[in-house]
Amino acid sequence: MKKLAFTLLLCAPLLGYSQATDLGLWAGAGVEKKINKSLSVNLNTQFRFTDNISVLRAYLGEVGVSYKLTKRWEVSGYYRYIGRRKKNDAKTGYEYRPYHRFYADIAYDRKIWKLKFDYRLRYQNQFKDDNETGLENDSSYLRNKFGLSYPNKSRFTPYVSTDLFYQLGTGFDQMRNKAGVEIEITKNSKIDLSGFTDYQLQGSQENRLLLGVAYKVKF
Repeated sequence: MKKLAFTLLLCAPLLGYSQATDLGLWAGAGVEKKINKSLSVNLNTQFRFTDNISVLRAYLGEVGVSYKLTKRWEVSGYYRYIGRRKKNDAKTGYEYRPYHRFYADIAYDRKIWKLKFDYRLRYQNQFKDDNETGLENDSSYLRNKFGLSYPNKSRFTPYVSTDLFYQLGTGFDQMRNKAGVEIEITKNSKIDLSGFTDYQLQGSQENRLLLGVAYKVKF
């Protein structure tokens, strides 16, 4: 009962988004293959829906490698392909235009009392093929993500996190707040259920709540 109450407490911030005018869904799956004690290869895919989960806004696939430097530090690098829904050249309909993203992470975690603290610094650079001019640089970001989770003896691990987006040359323009729970299915697989929102720190704010469902297997 205490663990359930703690989970509800972590998810409480999402109750403030109940008046959202749009509901989105990010659904995905991932596979992690350990090469040795320190090195692993990761493959992930995801589908992102918007307009109350009625329109596929984007789909993506990514591949990357992670290397455990020490017990607490890890580095990784990824390539991501994104198909993003955009107006066609004739402005008569929509098509999915390709985006290419490269990113590198350095991550740290530490136990604090009964909680686990996580920090991740990410540099990402994205290219788009969005019009007749061909491939061009789109944006570069530094992202700082802070998280707290509650590991315990049950199959349920609740967590909260905040991700701050800093666009190089522009400044902070987005903050992503998330609350969710990881559920252990088997020893090598789990499912992640979450709710989150993106706050626009520049420009107009979308009143949108996003749900996340992700399945991950390790072998």
